[in-house]
Amino acid sequence: MTYHHGNLRKVLLDRAAAVIAEQGIEALSLRALARDIGVSHAAPARHFRDKADLLRALATEGNHRLLDYVLAAADAAGTDPLVRYNALGQAYVRFSLEFPAYYRTITHPEVAAHADTDLRQSRQRWHEIVADAAREAQAAGWLPDEDVEDIVIYSTATVRGVAAMLADPTQSSMPKRQDLDSFIERMVRLIIDPEAPQKSLPGNKAPKRNPERKRK
Repeated sequence: MTYHHGNLRKVLLDRAAAVIAEQGIEALSLRALARDIGVSHAAPARHFRDKADLLRALATEGNHRLLDYVLAAADAAGTDPLVRYNALGQAYVRFSLEFPAYYRTITHPEVAAHADTDLRQSRQRWHEIVADAAREAQAAGWLPDEDVEDIVIYSTATVRGVAAMLADPTQSSMPKRQDLDSFIERMVRLIIDPEAPQKSLPGNKAPKRNPERKRK
């Protein structure tokens, strides 16, 4: 098999994504990738110095794909900031299910710890998109008394938690594939309910006890 120009780089990234989806990041090696696609074991070095370099490239591409995916979902949801932020959250979870290799690479701590400039910039762009959307949702009535950075952290942590649980084979209580859409919608509605934004979880306040009732 002969590769011209940048084809080998793309083939390596595509095959790496397939391996990660099937076996996990730990199973990935440049030598095995070279064997899988039928090139010499030294050929990947033309594009990637080592496994970490390939993973950085895959994570950067994954971040770009994630941005395109969630922004498309938000645009399809319309112009209401509350509905758009809800759509961002749902799309994030769906992306983790549809593109598990990219998602695992994006969220892998070792990949993040050795991020290069391109990867850091793609991650920063993601943070800016979410923060801007959160500010717009807040201006439209979502948790107006909360710090916007706090609600970004909360909402991001929640959707990542849902994604992690859906990917965990030990979670026997997770819904079946045909029920996923409604499950994801319910989970994200707990974060931001466009129809009742003040009832979203971070804004809930514990009811004050009535001292008169206690004495009765």
